[in-house]
Amino acid sequence: MNALDTLLAEAKIARDSAKWSLGITLYSKANLLMPDAWQIAHNRALCFLGAGRFKEAIEDSKKALVLKPDLWQSAIVLAKSQEALGLMEEADNAYQVVLRSNISNPSAILGRAHLALNQFGDPLAASALVEPLLKNLDYLMDAELTQLMASLYDHDPDVDARTLSTNAKHFAQQYLQLPDQNKRLKKNGNQPTKRPRVGLLSNAFCTSPVYFLTIFGWQHVAKGCDIIIFNRGHTKDWATEAFKNLATHWHDVQHMPALDLAKTITDNEIDVLYDLGGWMDPVGLQALSLNPAAQQFKWVGGQSITTGLNCFAGWIGDEMQSPKQFQDLYTEPLIQIPSAYATYTPPSYLPKIAKSKSRTPCVFSNPAKISRQFLQYLRSIPGKKIFIHRQFKYARVQERIRLVLGNECEFVCPTSHEEALRALNRHAVMIDTFPYTSGLTAYEATALGLQVQVTQIGQLFCERHTAAYAGKMAR
Repeated sequence: MNALDTLLAEAKIARDSAKWSLGITLYSKANLLMPDAWQIAHNRALCFLGAGRFKEAIEDSKKALVLKPDLWQSAIVLAKSQEALGLMEEADNAYQVVLRSNISNPSAILGRAHLALNQFGDPLAASALVEPLLKNLDYLMDAELTQLMASLYDHDPDVDARTLSTNAKHFAQQYLQLPDQNKRLKKNGNQPTKRPRVGLLSNAFCTSPVYFLTIFGWQHVAKGCDIIIFNRGHTKDWATEAFKNLATHWHDVQHMPALDLAKTITDNEIDVLYDLGGWMDPVGLQALSLNPAAQQFKWVGGQSITTGLNCFAGWIGDEMQSPKQFQDLYTEPLIQIPSAYATYTPPSYLPKIAKSKSRTPCVFSNPAKISRQFLQYLRSIPGKKIFIHRQFKYARVQERIRLVLGNECEFVCPTSHEEALRALNRHAVMIDTFPYTSGLTAYEATALGLQVQVTQIGQLFCERHTAAYAGKMAR
């Protein structure tokens, strides 16, 4: 075996074991020996993607595609890297290039569906995109998960909460509940003299609802407990640093498969673990299905609907958010916090309440929540409505709304959270979306003195975020 073959063999081992930095180093050395090898460019791009070095991943994936234009795998790396940098239209175009030569490519289909649901705010399009994959056993889980999440945002009126909850439970039992291991995970347990160890698992330790709705609680918990964070996300910002400052131990576990993640949690001897990822992180739920911590609770983060699993000691809500009368919609025992299930911690840049506000109503929401039913309701309200969110910048998002509202809509597309709050502060009324209601945005609206106009309250958790603002229970 010559020097190049040795380098490539070592690089492959590093890549396959997610040792991204080592893989980059080894593939870079190999690149010096063979600078025009598409294999080296592609594999280094994979390592750059894994390491979160997205600009370099784009450069290498483009190089690989120049050397081998039919290498769809590099086109997928290119799209994922572009998406990570916020280049959503470019990413969607990259997926479409793959599909033009291979109309049934599962990776490209799922990539486009993910963008349709989470960036372009079109649940119906996402659901339609994955329809062909329902016949592909290798991608059936991904397709069904996409359709399940899409149905929470926009479903036909005759689809009730019980049906959606049942669908979630069936999905969880089929795909998220891992089989018992022959050798069960060992829980050593802490000595009584040790401080309690509280684990947090999420892919959203950043400026997200996980920060704004839970950080107050963790600041209190950290006074008497060790906080061990299992980070499943890639975003790093000032909120990430706030979590790091609270953590006794911080584990980056973004690429761990479920069994390895469960073992890592077990090895850390966690007394109580709070899942803050939920349906945003199916692999995290798979790991928790094995009960790697002594006790586990579900709280903020992907908390739209029951996990469908039996591994949680409780679901943290309150009498308005998840009343006991809806216990049958959950596999988790409902725990009701007396005041409210979460405490809003505003950012330092929250503006002072404006003295003069526009009476033109606004909708401050992810466009995925702009359902067909909600659009028809808005159509019945005369006059202009202002839509505020960075994702309204996409032409396809605006077009979907204009098809119903015509010229009675205007779009404000802030480039930062601070800018979004300033835009929201100009209004006196925010109209709540349905069936998937406003979450963090409702907290922000009330903090800025807006009236949250609630017209529908459902039964699912995600349908009741604004139930308290309406001052009445769902019927």
